[in-house]
Amino acid sequence: IAIFIAASLSFSLSIPFGPSILIYKNLFIAVVILLTMGVIDDRFDLRASFKLVIQLLLAHYTYTMGIKIESLYGLFGMYELPTWGQYALTLVVITGVINAYNLMDGIDGLAGGLGILGFTMLFIFALLNNHVHMAVLSLVFIGALIGFLKFNFSKSQKIFMGDAGSLMIGFVLVVASINSLQISATKSNSKFVLIGVISVLLLPVFDAIRVFRGRLKKGKSPFIADRTHLHHLILSIGLNHKKSTLFLLSIVFTTTVLGHTLFYTFGFIYSILAMIFPLLIINVALQFNNKIQVWKERITQLENNEMRK
Repeated sequence: IAIFIAASLSFSLSIPFGPSILIYKNLFIAVVILLTMGVIDDRFDLRASFKLVIQLLLAHYTYTMGIKIESLYGLFGMYELPTWGQYALTLVVITGVINAYNLMDGIDGLAGGLGILGFTMLFIFALLNNHVHMAVLSLVFIGALIGFLKFNFSKSQKIFMGDAGSLMIGFVLVVASINSLQISATKSNSKFVLIGVISVLLLPVFDAIRVFRGRLKKGKSPFIADRTHLHHLILSIGLNHKKSTLFLLSIVFTTTVLGHTLFYTFGFIYSILAMIFPLLIINVALQFNNKIQVWKERITQLENNEMRK
């Protein structure tokens, strides 16, 4: 709630950009609805199916506002999408990223840090494309999230983002990212912007896919919480919350730099594959470490049982 109020006030009072808030009034209506649902969910724990329906409706509402994925810019050999493809992909991406970002809010500073990195990237793209409104929108959320992190990392005055915050930030990030792609579509840097958008959203989406796949493989509901996320696996190697957050944020920063660097050397597809590869390696290493920890616990239990005999 505080993040939303701080960002909204800052955006509306940013002279001479005050009237520009009217341009985003429909977006802010959607944000308020999602924020309200998140607050209720934090208090009463709403059903996952109900939250999914609301998210899909807001994704549809966003599409009707004209914010949609219209092209893949050569990814998988595809460019301009048919209308039905634009609609389906927009709904899947918006809903998927909202939930993926929400799932990353498991340790102090991670969701807030990812938000700052994401909005910083959007701010840079806004400057490259001379889009003042997007630049200001990105800056106010960066400022609000920095203020949040001060207390999120505090030991005596700790606050949490909750579903209200993570759902809202995830929604604003993905919608602003799609809008940035639309702005750059007629310019030569569209693929450059797409790589940046993918790099910012890659970690949450990658983690959500691997977690959901693991739960379904075990015959469990993909929405039942467990401790198989990357941040949980990193905690298991002995890092605290702050160090785990910095480790994951450094991965995002590294893959972003790697993707943009390789884009000019090897091209679009190879730069995206290069961003995914480090995540795959880290996932394999963490999974192997997790299995070792499980083996150690089982051996300890067996030894304790033998001693009791």
